[in-house]
Amino acid sequence: MTNLPVPEYITSVTEVTWGIVLVAATMVVHGFGMILTIDTSRTLEHRANGSHSFLWGLGNIILASWLIMLVHLLEIAVWAAFFVVTGSIPKFGTSFYFALLEYTTLGSSINLSDEWNLLEGMIAIAGLMTFAWSTGVLFTIVQGFQNRQLELIEARRERRQAILASSAERRSGETGWQNTSGFDRLPSAIQRLRQADLVGVRFAAHIFIASGTLWLLLQMGIGTNPIWAISAMIAVSDPNMHEAMTTFRGRIFNTLLGCTVGLLFLVVGSTSQWKLPLAMAVTVLLSTYVVRVPAMWRQAPITAALVIASGLMHHSKEVGIEDGLMRVIEVLLGCMVGLFFTWLMSRIWPVRVAGKASSASGP
Repeated sequence: MTNLPVPEYITSVTEVTWGIVLVAATMVVHGFGMILTIDTSRTLEHRANGSHSFLWGLGNIILASWLIMLVHLLEIAVWAAFFVVTGSIPKFGTSFYFALLEYTTLGSSINLSDEWNLLEGMIAIAGLMTFAWSTGVLFTIVQGFQNRQLELIEARRERRQAILASSAERRSGETGWQNTSGFDRLPSAIQRLRQADLVGVRFAAHIFIASGTLWLLLQMGIGTNPIWAISAMIAVSDPNMHEAMTTFRGRIFNTLLGCTVGLLFLVVGSTSQWKLPLAMAVTVLLSTYVVRVPAMWRQAPITAALVIASGLMHHSKEVGIEDGLMRVIEVLLGCMVGLFFTWLMSRIWPVRVAGKASSASGP
């Protein structure tokens, strides 16, 4: 019997170091995403007008599952971007497909270059840990859904009334400011500057740092359109952490809704031009009566229109599906960057906004 020589593999310190860094980055993104998933799930329960409907709770679980899936896709995109930057896999699409198969431990016929072969096993380890974490989070949400069927309806009604009163007061203040002439605003602006009201300076620094960071991430070879990511980052960024969380939830859920409806209308049936207005109308109805996250509701029909228009213009359902998924990834990336720097600035440079001190704590 002939003894075949066993190929020798030399493990480098650089490969191990980058593997540890990527696993750590995966856990950081996953931890942030899981906390936001649980918080978003609880916030949606408070927005249910005190309803203990089984369908509403089940919909909440489905939305949480979608958000968990998006967090996993973002983590896979981090690994895929690294493989593209290092030149192991030239194209991002191929790199993302390879990372997805390795992350889910399915395995892939695509091989990395010799100096990065160890990362194939390390991405599988990261996937196993994050999937276990996601299972625990989903179990927590499902268990909470079962327990919330017996919660008091009155507490939710009071919470809803408090939110509506706060929104009405804020809108009243904004209306009063808009009705003030430019000459009348100048003395108050000077007075605020004398009182060291540096909210504008602080927010400008916030946008500068966040947009610079996001632009560098986009230039690493992720291959996405920077317009959607940057606009999502700016929309989520706010001096007040509570307002940033509200915008984050609204933009994420309405983007998911628009993408889902757009993909369904694009895949089902023929390529009729009437799909576009019909899908937008259905998206508005679902956003208004089912999702009921009023912040950034216009994002839902806009996303649906982009998905269907891409498929109709290129006469390809595959192009529309790819564009829709990329829009979701871009919005998720921009929202997470904006929310992270909102939290960071609230820690480094806390200010008072509308009579309340900005803080990193949620509502």
